[in-house]
Order: sequence, then structure tokens, then C-alpha cells
Amino acid sequence: MMGWCLTQMNRPLSQLPTQQQLDVLGSKNYFTFAQLVEAALRTMTRLFIGMLWSLAFSLVFGVMAARYKTARYFILPLVNLLESVPLLGFLTFTTAWFMGWFPNNVLGVEAVAIFGVFTAQAWNIMLVLYQSLRVTPKELLTVADQFGCNSWQRFWRLEFIYAVPGILWNMVISQSAAWFALVACEQATVAFPRTETLILPGIGSYIQIALDRSKFGAVAAALGALLVCVLFTNVCLFQPLIKGTVHYKYSTGTDNQLPPQSRVYDLVSHAKLPKWLHQWGTSGVYVVVA
Repeated sequence: MMGWCLTQMNRPLSQLPTQQQLDVLGSKNYFTFAQLVEAALRTMTRLFIGMLWSLAFSLVFGVMAARYKTARYFILPLVNLLESVPLLGFLTFTTAWFMGWFPNNVLGVEAVAIFGVFTAQAWNIMLVLYQSLRVTPKELLTVADQFGCNSWQRFWRLEFIYAVPGILWNMVISQSAAWFALVACEQATVAFPRTETLILPGIGSYIQIALDRSKFGAVAAALGALLVCVLFTNVCLFQPLIKGTVHYKYSTGTDNQLPPQSRVYDLVSHAKLPKWLHQWGTSGVYVVVA
């Protein structure tokens, strides 16, 4: 389903639905369960892509700020400034920029919505990674040097692993801002050409269309779908990742907190398929296990 959503992103801009088409189609034919499921899937796809771009940005600029003193003087003030800019401040110039970068293509509008997710969490994730790299315990760095790790190995085997718990918790906290920014970007319409108003399919546009037509039942259904998406992301993505990386947290032995719980993680860990893939990979067959 996510693959289908990705294919829908790279299409001519003229294939997006318009306000005129919705007026001809009628609200009864638009506010259907299939249309709501499609909107929810496309919204979640944008959220995941925005999260990946946020993580990639953090890995590049967070490491640069932690490693190079000169870069730190430019990156940290700039990130603090961008963190204080509201979403509408970005949309005033990024919309035209992305539309010009992908002319006559849906990717331009999709990039605007994805950028909304990016601005909601990229700055926080980068600062957390930077802080973790700066406060990595010296005894762990000494052990890495004793094992003969180079800079690349030390980062991926020690420093990044040390930062993973903080990054995950920060991503969870930033989800509220990310969902808000994404829904707000989807509610925006594009007047292109000037005689038509294009609509980006998603939960945000679904809610906006329902409000314009006073379909409060459809609004309630869309909010329910949004709640399902939030719960799915938390239960099936973040909870398993947090539990799977709980051992990465550096502790002195005085932490008495209960370990995080995840039924999805327990289900996957007791399943036979991951164990079978692991045995198959160690038997000489090259298998990539994510």
C-alpha cells in the first residue's frame, strides 16, 4: 500500500482532484470509506518520508556541529533560529520553491507537505544527536579506541547507538507537532492554473472539504482515522523500537524504572520467521535483515 502511495506522488499535476470536480461529483460520492482509507494511507506515507528526511538531516548536520568547531558556530544559531519560525513562515516561500523545483508534477505539492513534517521535528532531532555526541562517556570512547575502531566504526558502533534512545524519545514527543503540520499543509489548496483549485489528497484536505460542505459526520470519521494512524504509528513503530533499543541506554545501575513494553515487539521476537532468516543468513547465504 505504501508503494502505491509512492507511485501516486510522481504524476502530472493536472491529475490532482479540483474543487470543480468535487462539485460535479457530489459529496456522497466523495465521502466514502475507500476515499478515507486512501487519504489516511497517503498522509502516513508523507509522515514516514518526513521522518526519514529529518533523521538524514540530523545525521549530517548534527555530526558536523559536534565534530567541527567552525561549523558549530554557524549550524547551532541557524537551527535555533529556524526552530522559532512558525509553519506559515516556511510555507510563504517554500511552496513556490518546491512547485518550481518540480514543475507540473504532484511531487512539488507533496514536497510542501513533507517539508511541514520536516520542520516539526528535524531541528529537535539534530540538537539531541549533537548533545549526545558531545556527552558520550569518555570511558566508552576509551574502550572503542582500545578495540582499534576508526572514526566511522566508532560513530556507528558506539556514538550513534548511544544517541538512539534520545532520538527515539524526541521523535515520539515531536509527533504531535508533525501531525499538526502535516494536516495543516494538506488543507492548503493550490491555484494552478488560476482557473482551477487543486486539492492534495489526505486527511487534512478530507477534513477541510467536509467542513466546507458541513458534513460533520465525515469530519468525525476523518478524526477517527487520524487517531487510528497515530495509534498505529505509536504501537507498531515507536514502541517496538523503544523496547528493542532499551539496552542501548547507558546506565550506572541505579535506574529502577520498569522496562518499556510492546506487544508487537514480543510477537515479532517470538515468531519463527525472524529466527529462520537469522539462521539462513548465518549459514552462508547473504540475507539483508532490516
